[in-house]
This record gives sequence, structure tokens and C-alpha cells, in this order.
Amino acid sequence: MKTALLASYEKDEALKRLGKLLIDNGWTLLGSAGTAKFLMTNSIPCRDVAGIVGPPILGHRVVTLAREVYASLLSATEDDTKELRRLGITPVDLVYVTLYPLEQTIADAASSPEDVIEKTDIGGPTLLRAAAKGRRLALSSPDQINALEAWIKEGSPEDKREAFTTWLAAAAERRVADYVGASAAYWEGKVSK
Repeated sequence: MKTALLASYEKDEALKRLGKLLIDNGWTLLGSAGTAKFLMTNSIPCRDVAGIVGPPILGHRVVTLAREVYASLLSATEDDTKELRRLGITPVDLVYVTLYPLEQTIADAASSPEDVIEKTDIGGPTLLRAAAKGRRLALSSPDQINALEAWIKEGSPEDKREAFTTWLAAAAERRVADYVGASAAYWEGKVSK
């Protein structure tokens, strides 16, 4: 059975659609606190990742930043698989992340530096990068759900897996790079004033 970890800032139709698509195709879902609650409220079975890593701390700033999560994404070898089994960690095969709206916050002239700090996502970019490095399915946009659905409907063909995961990894890395670039540009602008 495959496992997906969903951590979406947007609690929307795309998240419901993805959750239903995965459940209907035999996947098990893990979700960050709000994502898990949203899916469960919409009758989509999803375990809160807190059951594995503990509840969110520091005012919800630390939710998925845990070694159990990253081990489940970065394992790559047979020895890694054995180690995960020994530690009781289930590999994660897919990550879906929509990031905090940092760029929109920066673009809003009324936003303060504190607002920008509050909307700076740390766990989401880290999840995407770990999933990309681990060559998991790293969905960084709801626009990718159609491609995932088509791939699943084809039977998740192994001969197309590498190309598909590489395409998703590149998109995830680009999303994170753009996100971090916006943050850097904002703070560089504060330094030069």
C-alpha cells in the first residue's frame, strides 16, 4: 500500500479531489494538522502526522519537521528500507504541498515585516525538497493533479516513473527556488533602505 503526505495551506476543492483520487486508488493518507482535519471533515480518511511525530509546537510553526518524516522521504537503498522497518517508519511515496502565501504577503503594501515572517513557510519547502531528492512524487501545485490522475489511470507504469518523478522534482525545486528568491529579495530590500 502506498502512503501520501499532504500538507496544504489551501483547504480547497483541489485538496479534496486529490485526497479522494488517492483513497479511491488504495493509498493511505497522512496529513499535517489542518489538512488532516479538513480531509476528515470531508469524509476522506486521513491520519494526522502528529500521531507519528507529536503535536504541532511553537504556535504551529513546527508540524512536519521531524526525522521520521524525512527518513520516510529520503530512504533510497535496501539498507535504508531495512532501517526504516527496524525503526517502525513507513516510507512516504507522495508529497503534496501548497505553501504559505509569502509572495502575496510581500506584494501587499500593508504587510509588515512581521506579517512576512509569519507567512514564511519552512516545513513545506523542506518537504518538497526532501521528496524531490528522494525521487518521490513531489506535487507542488494543484495544477499537477491532472497529470497524477492520468499516470495512476495508466496503472502507474514503472517505465514512465523516472520521467514523471523527475518532472515533478524539477517543478518542486523551481517552486521552492522562486519562493526563497522572493523572500531573499524582500529582505535584501530591507537591508538597502
